[in-house]
This record gives sequence, C-alpha cells and structure tokens, in this order.
Amino acid sequence: MTGDTQLDEFGLIAELLAPLADNKAAARLSDDAAQVAVPDGQALVISTDMLVANVHFPANADAALVANRLMACNISDLAAKGAQPFGCLLTLGVAENWDSAFLTRFVATLAEGLKTYEMQLWGGDTVRAKQGFAGLTVHGLVPHGEMVTRSGAQDGDDVYVTGTIGDGFLDLPDLGSAYAAPAPPIAFGQAVRGLVNAAIDVSDGLMADLDHICRASKGGIEIEAEAIPLSEAGRAYGDLAALVCGGDDLQMAFTAPPAHADILGIEAEKHRIALTRIGRFSADGAHAAILLSEKGAEIKLQKRGFRHF
Repeated sequence: MTGDTQLDEFGLIAELLAPLADNKAAARLSDDAAQVAVPDGQALVISTDMLVANVHFPANADAALVANRLMACNISDLAAKGAQPFGCLLTLGVAENWDSAFLTRFVATLAEGLKTYEMQLWGGDTVRAKQGFAGLTVHGLVPHGEMVTRSGAQDGDDVYVTGTIGDGFLDLPDLGSAYAAPAPPIAFGQAVRGLVNAAIDVSDGLMADLDHICRASKGGIEIEAEAIPLSEAGRAYGDLAALVCGGDDLQMAFTAPPAHADILGIEAEKHRIALTRIGRFSADGAHAAILLSEKGAEIKLQKRGFRHF
C-alpha cells in the first residue's frame, strides 16, 4: 500500500485489521462471527468503552494517542475486575480526516497494545462517520465467581487507590503522557483479586467513582484529603477538588480489610505500583463518598466527576 492510497472499508479490514486477527477464533476476519472457546473453570468478564472525537480527544489528535487511550480505557475496566485480558471486538467510525496514514498508525499502535496485554482481536465493525469514534468491547477471564464487583465493600474496609490522582485531568489540555499513554494496573488487579472486597477503575473522577462503590455496597466512604496521592504537578496545581473530580486517571480504587494491608503492600511493591490508603468504608454511612479536611470537616464539592449528559 502506498502512502497516498485511500483505503476503503474492505481494504482497511483486509490489509490492516485481518493480520491482527490471526487466531483460531477470528480466522483473520474471514467470517461473520468468531467462535471462542472459554478455558475450563473460567468465566468471561465483558466491558466496553468508546472514544468520540471532540468529546474524549481532539478531532485532529494523533492516531497513536487515540489507539493508546482506547486500549487503556478498556484494560482499566478489566484491571478493576481482577480479570486477565483475553479478546476484544473493535468498532471504528472513520471520519473524513482519518486517511490511510492515520488508520495505518492507529492499527499499528493497537497491535502493540494487543501484544502488550496478550489479547486477541476477534472482529468488530467499521462505518463512515461525520465524527470519528473508536470503541472496544473487551473480554477478560477470571475463575468462576471471582470477579471483583463494586458491591462487595464491608464495614471497616480500608479504601485504597493506585498511582496518583489528577494527572490525567492536568494532562488533557496538552495531551500529556498521563492522558495520552496511561498504564492501568492490570497485573496488580489480578494479583489482589482475592484480597479486595470491591473495586472500580478511576475514569470519571475519584469521587464520582467511589460514589458508585458506595451505592452498590450500600454504605459510605470517608476520604482523608491529605492522604490523596498527588504528583509534583498535582501539588503545584493546588486545587484538590478539581483533581479528585477531573477524571481520566485510569487508576484503580478499591476496598479491603485492614488485615490485608501488609500483603497488599507486598503485591504493590512486587508490581511496582504506588499504593495509598486514603480512607475507610462504613456500612452505616450515606451512600456517597465525602472528602474530609485534616480537621475532619467535609470539603464541599461543586461536582463529583465527568458525565456525558
């Protein structure tokens, strides 16, 4: 394919995507569907995320950024479920400005992600769109009955978060590395699957995402503001409320019994993950997370996190 050739739909599939689907289930995209055998004793964990131009990334964003962000958003969901990546379906809405060079770079970056996470491409769909978009439906594996849910938090659980909070929000305007090339803690999520009671990925904002755990687990979370891990840039920014509500961190927040603190620390060190205890879950609390100052006063927040509508 020459650099100035414009791929049509079937050229995109045959020349770029089919080589990524060189597995028994997908048969290089030669059929209308994939037949997937699930390993004995394993259950599928299925999640999907979509990125839309001018909503999640600028319309003129680099193809590698779109592919990296798409992969990371979906892997982040599997990390919080304690799942091992297995396979995925790709949906592409190809905008007019997504030319052959863009698509080639997008697919090459996607291929790197599939290799990194040892995940197969099984199929998908491609359409022409006025506004570019890309979606993945990811399938992960966990032993039957062992997926970590939002609803398992227990009274007295400690609340933890990986990494630092707010860097995705800070990097979004300039498309910096924390936004453009995040690294969800997928191996750590699998390692602590049997140690945590409830978990969620931090994508819409720490407070909004912890609210989901509170509602599902029917309790409340008190977060110690001074305990929230911030990068040097986050500390310099100074507006903690914006950082905990900004979203795009793709970190993992979870609850676990205090008795598991030491082993969680060992697993975090083994996987080179920064892990911070930031609060506690209470079964008799309001079904929301609250942010407390060093003196114990609630810090009021104007918004909780990102919402599409």
